[in-house]
Amino acid sequence: MKIKALAIFASFTLAGSLLAGCAPAMETPNLSSASTSAIRGVGYAAISIQPGKTRVQKQLMAIRASRLAAMRELAEKVYGLDVNSYSSVSETVMQADTLRGSVSGLVRNARTVSIGPIKTDIYETILEIDASDVASMSANRAPTPR
Repeated sequence: MKIKALAIFASFTLAGSLLAGCAPAMETPNLSSASTSAIRGVGYAAISIQPGKTRVQKQLMAIRASRLAAMRELAEKVYGLDVNSYSSVSETVMQADTLRGSVSGLVRNARTVSIGPIKTDIYETILEIDASDVASMSANRAPTPR
């Protein structure tokens, strides 16, 4: 009986510690007036999977896709990520587990730090925003996700 009670206690302790690790992080960018740092967003896109008839068209599409991915990362850092989750368990067996994330925001004054291939099939784009621009963007409420 003691072993069963100990096993139950251990499982609740483990479950509690795992759930505590899932708590939302309340991390906000450092927006103090003395701060001159910039927030960076990085995006990646594969060339070979892009639509296009020629290699050059695919490269241009990969550049656009990686730039958009970098913009998304900046929006996530300024406005946060809306996460929705659904799990279904029946008779202690997981039936369904769905996770959805969305971000919505207006990114202004982003500077392109670099755009270029990092491997033979991947483009990387690095964008950055000054902390003062981040402060003005986050002061305005983020648009609602569509």
